[in-house]
Amino acid sequence: MAITKSAITLQDTNTKYRVMTTGLAGDATELADSVFADLSTLKYATTTITLAAAPTTNFCIGEILTTNDSTPVFMVVQNYTAGAATVDVYRCTSGTDNTALGWPVGTATEVAVGKSLTGSVSGLASQLTHGSTRLSINTPTVNLRHLWWDIASTITYARIYFDGSTTEEDIAYLRGGSTGSWDFASWGSSITMGAAAGNTSNVLGDINVTTVGVGAADTYTIGLEVQKVAGFNTPVFEKNGTLGYTLDKAGTGGAY
Repeated sequence: MAITKSAITLQDTNTKYRVMTTGLAGDATELADSVFADLSTLKYATTTITLAAAPTTNFCIGEILTTNDSTPVFMVVQNYTAGAATVDVYRCTSGTDNTALGWPVGTATEVAVGKSLTGSVSGLASQLTHGSTRLSINTPTVNLRHLWWDIASTITYARIYFDGSTTEEDIAYLRGGSTGSWDFASWGSSITMGAAAGNTSNVLGDINVTTVGVGAADTYTIGLEVQKVAGFNTPVFEKNGTLGYTLDKAGTGGAY
């Protein structure tokens, strides 16, 4: 039996993510590169849609786009430039509910190629999604603002690090039997992603944990507060004037 993990999301906004994860070991199986903060599954993760060509009607920033996939996907237009063949979006709840969601498996494969997009303001787009280019989750940048932990004394240590498909960046090695809290934000500071590099499979910036010396019935609690620096955002409503719409044409209420 592996370690049973239980994660409680405390906050997930366009600027911040707080999560507390506890675990109970069923045997001596270690945590090996276990993901504690999967950035591309977080709310407001922006994603670029590439179309076959520029649509004849501009998208409206803040409107909801609905695809004609077998299971429709709903996305809020976060940014668009007049005459462009790409549009930045983030996933939302439904065609009438702009509450932000993350991508369920850390990739945007729910939207197939060659699919139509219907905007809640702009209507049916004249162009389909590109015939071979899938949606691309934008590369994120995050900082660690707060780390708190309680590690069983029988665990040797836990390694916390920023992931990258080519280079990882260590954050801390937490000794077994230790309890503590590093509130970098209260010190006016944070831990950056440093040398973490490589975003194959959208892993860049994920915060992972590896343990050494776990035994049956060992427990841990690890909490994280992540500052979302880039790759997460709300609609840029002020650009609507350049697209032929009023600032609040799509509405500015709800979960923005």
